[in-house]
Amino acid sequence: MPLTPAGVTAHTAVLDTVERPEPGDWTQTCTADEIADQVPLAGGKPYPLAVKANIAVRGLRRSAGCELLDVRPEEADAPVVALLRRSGAVVVGMANMHELAFGITSQNASYGAVRLPGRPGYLAGGSSGGSAAVVARGHAEVALGTDTGGSISIPASLCGVAGFRPSTGRWPSAGIVGLSWTRDTPGLFARSVRRLAEIDLTMLGGTMDPDQDFPRPRIGVPAGLFRDLHPATRAAIEPALDALADTVELVPVKLADIWELTRAAAMPIVCWEARRLLGDVAARALGVDPEQAFARLVADVRSPDVRQILETELESPVSPGAYAIAQRQTDQARASYAELLRKHALDALAFPTTPAPAPPADCDGTVEHLESRVDAFEVYTRNTTPGAMLGAPMVTFPLATPEAGLPVGLTIQGARFDDRRALRLAEGMAGTLSNTVAKPLD
Repeated sequence: MPLTPAGVTAHTAVLDTVERPEPGDWTQTCTADEIADQVPLAGGKPYPLAVKANIAVRGLRRSAGCELLDVRPEEADAPVVALLRRSGAVVVGMANMHELAFGITSQNASYGAVRLPGRPGYLAGGSSGGSAAVVARGHAEVALGTDTGGSISIPASLCGVAGFRPSTGRWPSAGIVGLSWTRDTPGLFARSVRRLAEIDLTMLGGTMDPDQDFPRPRIGVPAGLFRDLHPATRAAIEPALDALADTVELVPVKLADIWELTRAAAMPIVCWEARRLLGDVAARALGVDPEQAFARLVADVRSPDVRQILETELESPVSPGAYAIAQRQTDQARASYAELLRKHALDALAFPTTPAPAPPADCDGTVEHLESRVDAFEVYTRNTTPGAMLGAPMVTFPLATPEAGLPVGLTIQGARFDDRRALRLAEGMAGTLSNTVAKPLD
């Protein structure tokens, strides 16, 4: 898809404003003057960047998809935005998101729902739904998102674009309205894994031999993440694995014990830390102490699913003891994951990003899945929350699907802080699968 609405012209460093922005995709778009003022800051060939609305950009409003926080322009770029400017990034707008990043549909009660590009009867996923959607539409070449439990991987998969969730702590997270210092990281969307790898290299430096080859990679295939798949997802995954078997060694692995530790720790970690992070952000916006600010934020949140989570934490907060247990479980899971990769000599894991394609636009918190009505959050985060809890790098790219089908993604999850290897492996696998044909549905 050509980058016409917000693209760089062929022979100049002039960028255009976003023309005819899709309802629900943005919380704010830049004027021509705002774009022109940024071009001299670009450290390379300028390209259009969308930024998730919870990340600070100088002169734009960091609402985090919440009207209470949509109060004033930011005074400075978040460090991750400043790093991206070194690669030529010019911000063209703030992408919409699930309110406060606490959800996976990007149905935002204040700024609208982010719809799946080309299929408005479906949702783009979240919480970084706007970032994935504008890349899929061609309204930005690259987009910044954040990920707590799959918020980059999920919308990348549902929208049919490439997504990169770096290891937690590898990219700077200051200047972001986050939910968890244990789980959060900023990350990227682009049209290819190679573009993600190029930008990561420009941001953090170092070298990567473009001709580097791994000896036949050993890729772990966790059976538990392939169960209960939607027929359309299975039809895309099975031929992909068959094609990969010619170039990588697929190794069955069992992750149940590690996954159980991460699931047990996930909500205590995020609820304890989100209360404090959101309280501090709201306190600065409202000029009151953090506890008062958090209570005010809970009362003013407009998205019902987000309000329910925050009300539970306000009324029945996670105890210090429960938080300490969750931290120990997280540390244990991370050590066990590193040992599993070492024991089986694995370069990475591979699995379907989500068990099902995009949810319908009228999703009310539940979805129809395999002839049962199930919780949408549980279904769509099933395969991604564990890796986020482990702090692992995750690279997602689209698989072949029928012309009328919804996008399906494959995620490559590597060892913590071995991000460059994960990116190289994902790029190689995406290339291998570029001519794969989806299996016909029964």
